[in-house]
Amino acid sequence: MAAKISLIPGLLQKALTVSKNRAYWACQLFGWGTFVVYEIVNQIGLNMFSWPGALLMVAAAVLGIAITHLYRYAIQRWRVLEMPFVRMSLLALLAVFAMSFVLFLALSFVTVAYTGELSNLSFESRYVFMSVLNWSRYLFVWVLIYHLYGLMERVNRGTIERLSYENQLKNVELQNLKAQINPHFLFNALNSVKALTHSDPKRAGDAVMMLSDLLRYSLNYEKQTLVPLSDELAVTRDYLALEKIRFNHRLEYNIEIEAAAERLLVPPILLVTLAENAIKHGIATAVEGGWVRIVARVEEEQLRLQVSNTGFFAPQPGREGIGLANISRRLDMLYSGKAGFTIQNNPDDRSVAATVTIPTAQ
Repeated sequence: MAAKISLIPGLLQKALTVSKNRAYWACQLFGWGTFVVYEIVNQIGLNMFSWPGALLMVAAAVLGIAITHLYRYAIQRWRVLEMPFVRMSLLALLAVFAMSFVLFLALSFVTVAYTGELSNLSFESRYVFMSVLNWSRYLFVWVLIYHLYGLMERVNRGTIERLSYENQLKNVELQNLKAQINPHFLFNALNSVKALTHSDPKRAGDAVMMLSDLLRYSLNYEKQTLVPLSDELAVTRDYLALEKIRFNHRLEYNIEIEAAAERLLVPPILLVTLAENAIKHGIATAVEGGWVRIVARVEEEQLRLQVSNTGFFAPQPGREGIGLANISRRLDMLYSGKAGFTIQNNPDDRSVAATVTIPTAQ
């Protein structure tokens, strides 16, 4: 199966190459065919039409296709389209006059071969100059179109490569952030189990069962960028129940979730990280403990998640917690600045509220 998947990029690239070659030849035939029709109509309009003249235009079209195709091969071979713009433009201008001179010579010999009269072959300087200048009009249009197409393709290719590189960096950074969050809350949960191992084995067994759910979730969430809020709530409840065993009467918690909010998608471990931070910095530091309240509502096409806890938030520059810093970073990367994250103190009930707003349209 993996071998088949690995063949897809190669097959796609081959298909695109074939498609571009077909488009190139279609444009060649259409462009030079239009040239023949235009010249013949022009001859008829000037009452100068003759079959030899018409056949000469057909020969010019065939020679034009051959010459421009060789030019295309040359600029691909020497990567002319990747040169600096000024140098590329000068080479293209020289190529126009060089191809025009070659076309003039070839048509002159075709005329001699058709008529059998060397007198038709003229290399008088003024005649050569005007003939080359005349053919350069058509070749200049061909070169201009081809170079503009090549430049646009180069710009598009550069844009695609840049976006691909940025996307790879974003994915790598998200994985690194997840790897940091993963042990961060799991180690705290392990400390809860350790605290009960000797004092209350039965409760420790219950804690191990809840911790196994946390571990199972942690192994699965790294494969996903977003998860339903209902999944995040389930593991958050396990985490809070585990911490309730550890803190006993020192911890009280309440969860209020709107039904419409449960089906919305959120970054994995977001809610768990907020709950873990509330307990670590709010409950664990207070002798008398405190409470944690989780609320999720849909307001004005935004999912509003708020985790409140007893305590006081006093940020120290340069010493921000890894969990909170990662929340801000992940939200910014996933939602391109459309999500929000704030932490505010509430003097009325001496609590701290961490609020995340996420657009519901994802």
